[in-house]
Amino acid sequence: MNAFVDTHAHLCDAAFDADRDAVIARAAAAGVARFVEIADSPDDWERAAALARAHPDVARCALGLHPYYADRYDDGFLARLRAALEAAPEAVAVGEIGLDYAKAQVPADVQRRAFSALLAAGRDWDIPLVIHCRDAYADLLPMLRDVFDAPPARRRFHGVVHCFSGTPEQAQDCVARGFALGADGPVTYKKNDALREGLRRAGPDAVVLETDSPYLPPQSTRGKRNEPCAIPEIAAALAAVWGVPVEEAARRTSSNAAALFGWP
Repeated sequence: MNAFVDTHAHLCDAAFDADRDAVIARAAAAGVARFVEIADSPDDWERAAALARAHPDVARCALGLHPYYADRYDDGFLARLRAALEAAPEAVAVGEIGLDYAKAQVPADVQRRAFSALLAAGRDWDIPLVIHCRDAYADLLPMLRDVFDAPPARRRFHGVVHCFSGTPEQAQDCVARGFALGADGPVTYKKNDALREGLRRAGPDAVVLETDSPYLPPQSTRGKRNEPCAIPEIAAALAAVWGVPVEEAARRTSSNAAALFGWP
C-alpha cells in the first residue's frame, strides 16, 4: 500500500470530538501513514502537542498564530511560542501563520506585523514554517523575498505555502524562495485548471499533500466533513497532472514531507 503523509490537518477541531480515534484509524487504512496536526492559536497549542504525543508513530504538530488571530500578537508572543516549542518535542514547525485578506476580521496591517515577526523568528530559529495565504500573494511574496534571501541551511525547504491558491507564476516564485506548495482538496475541483497548472510547473519534488481536515474536502465528498483518509484522491489528481503513477506521487510527496519537517 502507498504510504501517504497528510501535512496539514486539524483533528483537534470539535468536528472530530465524537470519533477522533476512528478518523485516525481510517486514515491508516487508506495508506496515510503520518499526519501533522496544526494549531492555529495559543489556545490550541497544548491540545495539538497532546494529540501528537498520544500517537507518536504517526503524528507531529505545528504551533502557530493563524491570521484570524493576528491581533493576539504582542511583545511577549515570540517568547511564549519559543517556550511552547521547547516544551513540545513533537512540534516540527511554526504554523499556521500568514495573511488572509478574504475572511479575516483582523486589519491587514496588523496581520502583516505579526506575520513579519513570525517569519523572521522561523528563519532565526531554523524551524520550518506553515504559511496560510488567501487573496494576499501580492504582499506575501515580497515578504518572503525580504526574509529568505538564501536557500535553507539544513533542509530542502524553509516551509510550505499551505493550500496553495496562487497563479502558476506565483507557484514558481514560492518554490524559488525555498517553499514547498501544499496541495489539498481544491486540486480535484473541475474549475481549478490554473491551480493544477501551477502544481504541474512546480513538479512533484516541490509539493506536499494535505487535507486541511475538517475543511476543503475533495470533489467526491464536497459539502461533507473532510478527513485525512481523503489524501489518496488528492494524490491521484496530482499524479494525473504530473503524468506519473499514483505510487510515484505518493513516494515523492512523502519524501518532500520528510525533508520539510525533518521527520525521516
